[in-house]
Amino acid sequence: MVFILMSGLFTPIRSMPEWAQLVSGAIPPRYFIDIMRNVYLKGGGFVDLAPNFFALGGFVVVVNLIAIISYKKRS
Repeated sequence: MVFILMSGLFTPIRSMPEWAQLVSGAIPPRYFIDIMRNVYLKGGGFVDLAPNFFALGGFVVVVNLIAIISYKKRS
């Protein structure tokens, strides 16, 4: 629930306090919602969406690296 509230879906991120804007930068739904809003409302192309795609790609790499490192085979 906190992810949805901090992602900018219901309230714009710019209207949040400074600390909340920093925290919202660390959650993936923020970038996904920004992509969806940009595509549907503004008709944005890939160049407009590239920073958000790279941010989501960074999350993918980090989470997968953590999963690989923490994996232990049970015998």
